[in-house]
Amino acid sequence: MNQKHQEVQAWLERTFAGATVPAYELNQRTVGLLHELMLKNERSDRNMQLVIEDLRQKSDEYNAESCRLENILKSMNLTPASLSQSGIMSLRALANLALLLKTKDASDTNYLLALQHLQTEMSKVEDARKQELRTTENLQQKTKSALIKYNSLKRALELLEEQAAGQHPEMENHVTQTKFFHDKSRDYRGQIQQLQNHLDKIRADPSLYHQTIVKQAEELHALKEEIAPLKAKLDAYHSLPPDISLAKVKLEEIRQQVAALDAEITKRIDLMHM
Repeated sequence: MNQKHQEVQAWLERTFAGATVPAYELNQRTVGLLHELMLKNERSDRNMQLVIEDLRQKSDEYNAESCRLENILKSMNLTPASLSQSGIMSLRALANLALLLKTKDASDTNYLLALQHLQTEMSKVEDARKQELRTTENLQQKTKSALIKYNSLKRALELLEEQAAGQHPEMENHVTQTKFFHDKSRDYRGQIQQLQNHLDKIRADPSLYHQTIVKQAEELHALKEEIAPLKAKLDAYHSLPPDISLAKVKLEEIRQQVAALDAEITKRIDLMHM
């Protein structure tokens, strides 16, 4: 820590150039952070110094090249003053183009290479522009389709709202009727239960119930259907042969059967009217 502290203190004194160094907390963490900052700053200074030296060297090279070209032009009696206005404008255009293209020098090769690179970059930009245009057209198409769907759904919603508004009274009527029927059904169930309790209380004969009466009516109808052929048979005996004794026997059998059935019918009718 002592060595790092000494290095940090020396660096701060150089950085503030004789001015008072601000006080800082003297501990391992603070000294460590300041030491890392010092190393980064020194690396940055070295890199910057290399860039400065490179630029200085290039400047010297450009100055030497400028002097060489100037001497060549002087030997050929070609000075800026001897050029025409058009030549001066062309020379300035070449100089500005070289600056714009960032060429190393004003040679034809560097101009061509720089122009080729510029053409490549322009092609990339054009391709990117076309891709962006296709993407934009695709998005516009999707937006148009989405807008159509939105308008369609909006119209459908408006129609549903109109239908709902028109059907609202009818729906309220249905709700009212449904409530009425539910209430009536509940009342009827209560009345049926009360009547059932009353029947159980008075110990009513089950034969008086509606379903029993219906069953007895069906049995009565069946008995009537049984009597019909017997009556027809009885009518047939009126035309019996002159054998009176045999005819009387047969007739008596038929009368007994008819009487029994009539008695059964009468009994059931009496039960139905009780």
